[in-house]
Order: sequence, then structure tokens, then C-alpha cells
Amino acid sequence: MNTVFTTAFPSTAVSVVGALDSVPGIYGPRPRRLPPWTRRQIPDPVFDFVVGMTSGVRIAARTGATRVTLELAIIGIDTGVRPAAPAVLDLVVDGAHRERVFVPGAAQTLVAADGTVTQEHPPVAVTFHTGATRREREIEIWLPHTTAVELVALCADAPVTPPRDDRPVWVHHGSSISQCGEASAPTRTWPAIAAAHGGYSLRSLGFSGNAVGDPFVARTIRDQPADAISIEIGINVVNGDLMRRRMFEPVLHGFLDTVREGHPQAPVLMLGPIPCPAHEEAPGPTVLDDRGRARSAGTPAEIERGAMNLRVVREALARVLAARADDARLFFLDGRELLPDTEVADLDDGLHPNAAAYERMGVRFAAHAFTAGAPLVRPHV
Repeated sequence: MNTVFTTAFPSTAVSVVGALDSVPGIYGPRPRRLPPWTRRQIPDPVFDFVVGMTSGVRIAARTGATRVTLELAIIGIDTGVRPAAPAVLDLVVDGAHRERVFVPGAAQTLVAADGTVTQEHPPVAVTFHTGATRREREIEIWLPHTTAVELVALCADAPVTPPRDDRPVWVHHGSSISQCGEASAPTRTWPAIAAAHGGYSLRSLGFSGNAVGDPFVARTIRDQPADAISIEIGINVVNGDLMRRRMFEPVLHGFLDTVREGHPQAPVLMLGPIPCPAHEEAPGPTVLDDRGRARSAGTPAEIERGAMNLRVVREALARVLAARADDARLFFLDGRELLPDTEVADLDDGLHPNAAAYERMGVRFAAHAFTAGAPLVRPHV
């Protein structure tokens, strides 16, 4: 009978990559993607839940095990209109995807938009097969990109030790279009695809509905190790009708100033909005019609009073970057190069790309940002 080595969380034997904090749960720590000091500055409970969603977060270790089991509780969102979607976990071994496991909605704790628990479920055990032979491997278990989790224990048929990862670190901040809830799996979000193509270790700060230039996010990026940084911003400012152009440009400058305080030489790429037909000319806020498609509840006349549509957002981004032309390591990528106007049919709800579109976006971003001589690749000195 094989000996089982059990590592309870929290643990120094493994790394929870992409998490900067955790809070106690019922069964174990719940990872969060922002540091502890930000908690009191987060303005609403929905954003707080989004910070705990594990898009880009993974359990990383080095082991000679042929089989590992992760015990965790999964906390999903109860939409109230259809059964909860399965949560997906991926195993990556020595940089290559090896196995995928689906945890059905019936095995998840579900939380409604107001924070009410509508379904309780104890932890589940998810087992992966890492390989046929006992040799040391680098493993990453990518946690669900659509849920929060509580980590209980990692069990293996050989000891586990901390990972040895010398890849450059890429920090990416963005909206739901960076959190990628519509992607087919956690390793199939466009940032995960781009990181894999480029050989980078991703730190995902993609926060659904909340890429709006928050100062505490800028300070988080400032204070974290980063070899490359990218910032996708614009659509959430319009979605929520959160600010006028008069404020948007100074907010962008302030965000970049803060990032540069911690990373004066790192390449930084500003990523403009992908297309959104409802808001190319009409301002926010965004509402959903009876088919669940995005439409504008704003009026075009508000543009003259400073309201923002995506055309205005792109103009503001261009002005900010032009004003910072002396920063030779600051770059821009129009989001329409990742998802062209000709592909808006893949915005199934008129706002978010579907899984197939995210696949293309990841490959395109890697080609633009991570190939030899590209913006986010530091020249060898």
C-alpha cells in the first residue's frame, strides 16, 4: 500500500501562486488576489467576492508523486436562472497541460448576489494523475476561474516541496474580459494562454466589473515583483458610468505614476477596450435586455457633457500615452487587435467574448507582447 503524504493548508510545502492574501473559511483558507491591507478599501461586497475568485490562481509544488488529490470547498455563484455551471480545475505538469476535472454545480456551495448562501456543500476531493513514473516534476493545479475556493489539503503518494519556478513574472490587471468567466477552463483564459505561449508566470488581477483605476490596485502592482505589466482598462468605466472624461485621464496618469514608483524600468502595456457594439457611441450605464444582451441605458447627448463611450475612452488613452511619450517602456495595444470588429459575433452577450474568442485573443496577445523584440520582453543586457 502506498504511503499518502498529506499537506494541510496553509502550508509552506506548496505555493498558492497568484494569491496575495487568504481569509479563514469554514474548512480552510480562502485565497484572495489582493493583499490584506486592501480589504477595508474595497467598496462593495460584489468586488470583495470577485477578489476571492481564483482566476489565474494555482497550487504549485515539486513532487515525484504519480497521483495527487486536492481537497477543497468550491463556492460558486447562484444566478437564480439556471443550474450552476461546473467548476473546472486543470493540472499542468512541467509546463504542459495534463488533465482536466469538472466539479458539478451540485457539489458546490452556492452564494446569491446579496451574499446569501443558497446551497451548502462540504469539500470535494479532486484527484489528478501526474505521470506513470516516479520522478521529480513541477506541478500546477489551476483553480477554477469562475468560483472562489477554500483549500483543505493536498494529498500525494510522494512528498511535495515548494516549486522551483524561474520564469519571468507577468502581472496583468483588467476587467471581466481579463478574468474570462466564459473561458472553457482556467488554463484557457486569454492571459493564461498568452503566458504559456510566452513562457511567463502569470499573476492575474482581472476583476470582473472592477477595472476602473482603483488606487489600491495600482499600489498592489507597484509593490509586487514584476518583469512585465499590462493594464486593460476602459469598458468598466463605461459599464458603470463611473466617471467623466475630466476625471478619467488624471486617474490613468495617477495609476501609471503609482506603478512606475515600484517598477521604473519594467515594460508596461496599456490595453484598450475590445469592441462592444452597445457602447461604441452610446455611453453607460450598461443594462441587459430580455435576451441577456448588453445595451446602453445612457443617452448620446450625455457625451457632450463629458460622459464616456468607447470612442472617448480610446481617445483619452491616446492622450495619456502621448503625454507620457518620454517613457520609452510604456506601450499601447488597441483591444481591437485582440478581437477585431469583424469578430463581434463571438460576443455572445454583446459584451464578453466566448471561449473560442478567448483562445484567439491569447494567441494574438502573445504574438504582440511576448515574441522576440516585443513590448513586454526586456532586452538582454
